Amino acid sequence: MTPPDSAALALAATAIPLRERASGIEVLMVKRNEDLSFGGMWTFPGGTLEPSDGPTPGVDDEETANWGAPQHLATAAAAAARETYEETGLTAPTATLAWHSHWIPPKAVRNRFVTWFFLAPETRGELVVDKRENSEARWLSADDALTEHSANSFPLVAPTWCTLHDLSQAATVGELIDHAITHGPRYYHTRAIRSEEHSWLVWGGDAAYESGDLALGGERNRARIDQRFCVVERVQN
Repeated sequence: MTPPDSAALALAATAIPLRERASGIEVLMVKRNEDLSFGGMWTFPGGTLEPSDGPTPGVDDEETANWGAPQHLATAAAAAARETYEETGLTAPTATLAWHSHWIPPKAVRNRFVTWFFLAPETRGELVVDKRENSEARWLSADDALTEHSANSFPLVAPTWCTLHDLSQAATVGELIDHAITHGPRYYHTRAIRSEEHSWLVWGGDAAYESGDLALGGERNRARIDQRFCVVERVQN
């Protein structure tokens, strides 16, 4: 579903199907059809919240909205599970989903999908790709996905790239789930700031998040992006 042609927020949810193999963690990714949002990009199964998923949260002020309210999480988890089944044929029981992160695009973006990302460690069933939305699907490691992206053969928008980067830091699915439960979700409420040479996405905890001054000394939590909204460089400390 496409949001209105404005800066209004469209609410969405994504599941990150995970499995363990001898080589490590693998994640299921799908390639979006060219005529859809994020066309040609590799993403995780997901889509907009629907009335059938539960009460859809209203958004009066994105800066103060309680995105982690139980009723919001329940609706978002139901949407993530539903979209996963529709796009891949796999079931992801909502009771097993773990809230990994929450994304809000910068206000300069025309179609703004506010998205809950959930880890899905217990998917079941046979993988069947819904060709109406995605052309193919692959299980692969986060490191392999990032390596292929660096070789310009696996296009990823910034939220997907950053999520894969987060996943690559863990050795087991259990470690990912424990971190999500213990530390809570990662908030990527994004501000876009441009220097003379580059465009940057900046998140909470970065010295430039409030000031807008990329040269200001202090903590770093940002990513440099190209014209396709793909990450070129991630900077954290």
